[in-house]
Amino acid sequence: MLVSFVAMKTKSLRFKRPRFSKVLRMSGLGLAATAAVSVVLLVSPHVAGAWAAGFSDVPESHPYHVQIETLAQLGIIDGYADGTFRPEAQITRQQFAKMVILAMRISVSEDDKCAFVDVKKSSDTELYPDNYIAAAVRENIVTGYPGPAGAAFKPGAPITLAQMVTMGTRSCERPLYVPPDSYKSAWGNFDKVHSLIARVAQYNGLLRELAPPGKNLKSLSPWSKATRGQGAALLFNVMGTDMSGLNGRFLGDSTDLVRYFRAQTGGNDGRFSVSLEELAKLYVKYGKRFGIRADMAWAQMIHETGYGQYGGDVLPEQNNFAGIGATGGVPGHSFATAELGVIAQYAHLAWYVYPDHVSDPYCVLVPQPADGSPISTPGDPRHYVQDSGAVHKGNVRTVYDLSGKWAPGANYGSAIQTRVKDMVDKGFVTCGLW
Repeated sequence: MLVSFVAMKTKSLRFKRPRFSKVLRMSGLGLAATAAVSVVLLVSPHVAGAWAAGFSDVPESHPYHVQIETLAQLGIIDGYADGTFRPEAQITRQQFAKMVILAMRISVSEDDKCAFVDVKKSSDTELYPDNYIAAAVRENIVTGYPGPAGAAFKPGAPITLAQMVTMGTRSCERPLYVPPDSYKSAWGNFDKVHSLIARVAQYNGLLRELAPPGKNLKSLSPWSKATRGQGAALLFNVMGTDMSGLNGRFLGDSTDLVRYFRAQTGGNDGRFSVSLEELAKLYVKYGKRFGIRADMAWAQMIHETGYGQYGGDVLPEQNNFAGIGATGGVPGHSFATAELGVIAQYAHLAWYVYPDHVSDPYCVLVPQPADGSPISTPGDPRHYVQDSGAVHKGNVRTVYDLSGKWAPGANYGSAIQTRVKDMVDKGFVTCGLW
């Protein structure tokens, strides 16, 4: 049977392997499970916006640096007025409810009425917390705790890792693969509700890097109180199931990108300056660094280069994988290496996606040398360029938003999304390795 806890916003996808459907979310994991499904948001009543330099207590060396900064730039989480994020602080059920709704771009409005007896109603001009919790109920992401006075949610209670994983997994957009009987999860059968969901989550890569460097997932108790940093880490992975979102983690690995490419070309690796395997590794590496999904960037590269055959204004030796600067007979920018070309693509996407600079030294404007020689410095040659009054910075969240902005035409984003969907539909996303 096909079962799932996913909030499907698209029509069912056909997989070669078993996957979860809506059934599980609509069935036995009801009130009791929701208790386990808790909610949270990394927001405090006294918060301040994310700064370009990031948070003072989340340096680049922090294990959740990219995840926290990505979600902060997108307005999913926030920090405190003193410039800190406090990644080790606990988060509550109602905070995570808001966070998951925002991360998965689920609609919420005053029409979402919360029936839980212990959830405070916000004003008619504010949505948090009641409307976000109601939206999570509507999407079958959470339910609540039964009681004599009516169902309760325990909004201020700290969320556990098990509850957080259950809620995050239920919010996934695309169906998830069912693990084979031989698959052994890190936490095992620790209870009747959450262990099943945690096993599926781990198999599908949703728990990647939830444990900090030097620790494995098994060392974390599923009943421990989840931290703000862990909440960001989990949702960064969950966003990888958004079929049109640009941010988060690609839930496969570089070999999946290579296999998909070759399956479409009959084994033709294109005319790149490096091997297809090396190129794919660069896309995965810098996708994680910039908080932008490698499968989306890879699909964009395929679209722009015609599977590496080029044939337009841009030549293979330019290492320009996304048509940066190429318009109507103008060949665009050139980069000294494939790595610099990949960095430029991600840095340019970051300019479109993030309202502020992500705190990365490569997220900068770099000039094309006047003598026409290739760019030899990491960065984006069109960073902050605004022509014809078109300001695109920070107003792109989905691949569809690239249409008419990155490139002319209404179908640019759809062409990229179609390839990403095809990659999922045809089973080119590795599971069970995490």
